[in-house]
Amino acid sequence: MGGRTAAHPRSGAGMRPAAIAAVLAVLACLAAAVPAAFGDTGALAVTATVLPKTNCKFDTKTATLAFGALDPAVSADVNATTTVGFVCRGSAPVAAFLFTDDDGQNPSGPGARRMRHATAPEFLPYSLLLSPASGAIPKNTPGAFTLSVTVRCADIRGSMAGAYTDSVVVSILP
Repeated sequence: MGGRTAAHPRSGAGMRPAAIAAVLAVLACLAAAVPAAFGDTGALAVTATVLPKTNCKFDTKTATLAFGALDPAVSADVNATTTVGFVCRGSAPVAAFLFTDDDGQNPSGPGARRMRHATAPEFLPYSLLLSPASGAIPKNTPGAFTLSVTVRCADIRGSMAGAYTDSVVVSILP
């Protein structure tokens, strides 16, 4: 084999300091590139939910208030009520609550709720009262509120015979 021979490490001959620095720089670049070229990366999603000091929930998600048969010969307004339970949890020892409701599916304006006839474009107006509308209750203590609905006798007399329905969303805050 002809040509150059490698210098013996103890001979003092061999690589110069600039060449050694260049080789070390190349090795450093390769080392830095290895994780990117051969490794993998991922993402970490960090989430949290901070609960309010009070968190109130209904015992049931659906309640029904049925009037039954309404007689047009009646001479007084007709009332019906139902009671719905709730409980408040959270860090506060006493929970403040507020009940709200929408105008139902067939309002004729703000606060003017109406039940719709099952087969005809006819409506039967009614009023809704939530009691209590707001208050406070000790944490983890069962509570209840009353929904009262009234249909005026004049509206019953002027309505078409048949079944009427509506659906109102009632919320408890917080």
